[in-house]
Amino acid sequence: MLGRVALADRVVVGGTLLYLLFALLPWYRVDAFDLGQGYRFPQASAHGLDSGLVVVALVLLLAATAWAVLPAVADVPVRFPRSLVTVGLATAALLLTLVEWLSDLDIGFSLVGLLALLAAVAVLTGAVLRLLPELRRTAAPGVAPAEAPAPEPSPPRVEAPPPDDPAPVDESPYRGPPPTRPPADPPAPAPDTTGDTES
Repeated sequence: MLGRVALADRVVVGGTLLYLLFALLPWYRVDAFDLGQGYRFPQASAHGLDSGLVVVALVLLLAATAWAVLPAVADVPVRFPRSLVTVGLATAALLLTLVEWLSDLDIGFSLVGLLALLAAVAVLTGAVLRLLPELRRTAAPGVAPAEAPAPEPSPPRVEAPPPDDPAPVDESPYRGPPPTRPPADPPAPAPDTTGDTES
């Protein structure tokens, strides 16, 4: 299963584990001191999990990690780049951690809190590195191919009239007179038979 997890997803897993470790460590520690008249303030420490923002950020990072390694366990097809979910969850966790760390600067500088913030940055970096190839693969099929030149229209084909059709009538105003028939030959004179009768 580890071989099916990409390197960027391993960065997400590692960053989440580091964030969990830093959340369990004390961010602030107050040494014990005497208040006088027999009263003493005991030593106290504040862990990252004592903050609600850090707890919510840790839950978001765990959800991002589970979503990132899910393809190594089961194939869940989605219609969008998978790492968009990881990037969104990691971004929300980073912002919550940043707000908590900045608000605690009034108490004092917390090195562990800064390390937790850097762990959240590492998770977001791994998620973004995983997202970039997915965006390229998604955008590749959508590139419009170069338009092919339109084929030249072929000249219209003139069909010859059938041979048994009558000749077309010439309706031009410049046509000549209609053809006339030649005059018929005059009839031959009848033979004279009167002389033979008298003899």
